[in-house]
Amino acid sequence: MDLARAIAVVLFAASAAGGLAVFVLYPLWTLLAALLSRPRRSRLPASGGSRPEPTVSLLVAARNAQDLVEAKLRNAFELDYPADRLDLVFVSDGSRDGTAARLRPFVGPRVTFVELPEHRGKAAALNEGFARTKGEIVVFSDVDALLAPDAVRRLVRPFADPAVGGVCGRRVIGEPGEDLQEAQSLYVSLDGALKRAESRLGRITSNDGKIHAIRREAFRPISPGATDDLFTCLSVVRQGFRFLYEPQARAFVRLPSRSADHEISRRRRIVARSLKGIFLVRGVLNPFRYGLFAFGLFVNKVLRRLLPVFLATLLATSAFLAPADPWMRAVLAGQLALYGLALLHPILRRRVSGVCRYFCVGNVGTLLGLVDFLRRRETVRWEPLKAR
Repeated sequence: MDLARAIAVVLFAASAAGGLAVFVLYPLWTLLAALLSRPRRSRLPASGGSRPEPTVSLLVAARNAQDLVEAKLRNAFELDYPADRLDLVFVSDGSRDGTAARLRPFVGPRVTFVELPEHRGKAAALNEGFARTKGEIVVFSDVDALLAPDAVRRLVRPFADPAVGGVCGRRVIGEPGEDLQEAQSLYVSLDGALKRAESRLGRITSNDGKIHAIRREAFRPISPGATDDLFTCLSVVRQGFRFLYEPQARAFVRLPSRSADHEISRRRRIVARSLKGIFLVRGVLNPFRYGLFAFGLFVNKVLRRLLPVFLATLLATSAFLAPADPWMRAVLAGQLALYGLALLHPILRRRVSGVCRYFCVGNVGTLLGLVDFLRRRETVRWEPLKAR
């Protein structure tokens, strides 16, 4: 074997291993470990009688969301949680539409409104809003996420265990199908299955900004350049708390990505900001202190961000090796079929082609986000695209 072929084989094997670790090995290992593990016993504090439900603050940061804030307020008022133990904090991040005008009439004992005169970004808005919260537990949610009536109760329940510092709920896409709807719903379902398994093992490696809650004392100010939900999760874990997943705490959301272009820009921002957040709290990648959680975080949030590099390397090396290797020709044909289905999706409009297109579009955004992170290009402010 000549040197060029040897190098191509090594690169192919390394890239294939990276992809398998993300898509097959880590998910299967996590699911198997969760099935074989004994359920963790909650470390409930000893106390006589029934404990009162903790006070809760619902924190929402919004920008230019005049068409969404009233529905969010009504949804919050209808939550099945004692009214005297639930307060609402809304932050307008330099909105230039009628968001503030829609919110001001509701300000009162239960509703606090914070109006930032300038657009400072979601992290800054959440930091400002958190300073106004009063609850023992703070629930974070987005303005376009409508919580199920029992969502707060279900989020709060695990906090009876003092070892639990955060709980993530489940997003449900409650919008009729559009171009990438089925693929996005499938991704959410698979992500939820992985979260369930990780939660059984004690800590999840991802979080959801649409619905999650943390113990008040576990909050740390969110870095402007980091993804707020992941940064919050990792900050809680770094302090030694468990961060769990509660799939019965549901948030009904609209389609995250409205189009291929939207998915690329959205994924680009998320990837760059999530890598920045991991870098800021990189101590959680230490397996000697955080054990298997550190390994899971590395695979699920670092190796996954390298997928575009793995995919490009697989395509190039298999094309180079294919003329002399029938097996490599088959591998190359499979890759070309995937990319071909993605390109033909606007014509085919099939579920399989939609999944292929979503996969490819997402990896384009991931590659751009990876480049932004390596170039230290930060996205602190952006204009959210919310469906009306």
